[in-house]
Amino acid sequence: TWVDNTMASQLIFTVLLCLATAYGSPVGTDAPSSGPYIELYSGTGQTGASVTITEYAHDLSILGWDDLARSFCAVGVWILYDNTNYNMNNGPFSSWSEVTINAERGCHDIPVTHHGKLSSVRFSGSGDLRDETATMYHGYFFMGGEDLIIRDMDELGDFEREASSMIVTGESTWTVYSEEYYEGISICLEPWNIGNSQYVGAFEVNDIGMPNNVISSIKKGCFSKNVIKYQPKLQ
Repeated sequence: TWVDNTMASQLIFTVLLCLATAYGSPVGTDAPSSGPYIELYSGTGQTGASVTITEYAHDLSILGWDDLARSFCAVGVWILYDNTNYNMNNGPFSSWSEVTINAERGCHDIPVTHHGKLSSVRFSGSGDLRDETATMYHGYFFMGGEDLIIRDMDELGDFEREASSMIVTGESTWTVYSEEYYEGISICLEPWNIGNSQYVGAFEVNDIGMPNNVISSIKKGCFSKNVIKYQPKLQ
C-alpha cells in the first residue's frame, strides 16, 4: 500500500506502508532476526543481486551499490535518497527522498522514474519502532542533518531553529515549540498505530502549521490544543 505526499512536480516524496505479520528472519534471506534492516535488489520484484544493510549508509558506492537498486525489502522506518549524504547538499526540488514504514518485513518496487538513482539510505529513530523517539531533520522531506531526541529538551543547541521535518516513533505524543523553554507556538504531534503496538508519525513543518526553521524546544507528551495526528492517505 502506498501513501503519497507530493509537494511539487519536481520532487516525489512517497511514504510506503506495509503491515505484515511474519516474525523472525524470512526463509531464503540473510535478513537479521531483529532490528532494522533494508535489503536492496538490482531488479524489480526483489530479483537480481542483493545487499542487506543494517546501519546508516551515506554513500552506497562504498558497498558497490550506487545507482543500482530497483526494489527493496525492509523492517522499520527507512529513508531512501537519490544523492549521497542523505541529500545534505541538494535542494528539495532538485532531488527526491522516499520513506518506507514497515511494522514487519515489507517489500516494494522503487518507482520506475527512480530506478538506478539510489545513493544513500538510513533508518529513523533508534531502529525499534516501540522506542519513543523524535528525529528532527535540517531539510524538507527528511533530508540533510538530523538530531535524535529521546527526552524533553528546553533548548536544542546547534539544532535550534533548524528543523524542517520530523519523524516520531513509539506510542508517546510530542509537543514542539517555536521558542526555548516550551514557549511560543506549540503543536502536539501524535503518531499513527501501524500495528503490533508500533507507532510512527512523519511530519513536515509546513503541514503542521509551524513556520520553517523555528522549532526551539520539544517535550514528550501533549501540551497543546493544536493536535496533529499523523494520518497517511492510503492508496
